[in-house]
Amino acid sequence: MDLSQRLVAFVREQRVITYKQYYIDRFERGPNRWIARITRVDGRNVRVIAPASEHQFLETKPTSSPEEAESLAKQGIDFGGMV
Repeated sequence: MDLSQRLVAFVREQRVITYKQYYIDRFERGPNRWIARITRVDGRNVRVIAPASEHQFLETKPTSSPEEAESLAKQGIDFGGMV
């Protein structure tokens, strides 16, 4: 693995975190428009209680920093009715 491949792997590792039974993937969608994508660790769909629905993933609204996007994702997991 050359240096550029290691750098890409390192950045990817730093971008995705595991929180409870979910992955939170933070990425920039335009200048200063950070979002977090929430998926389940086990690969199943994310279920939402109200309105009752299932999704392959959920995304936060755009924020100005990756930390803010991560915080929104954690709030959604903790208080957003995801199961």
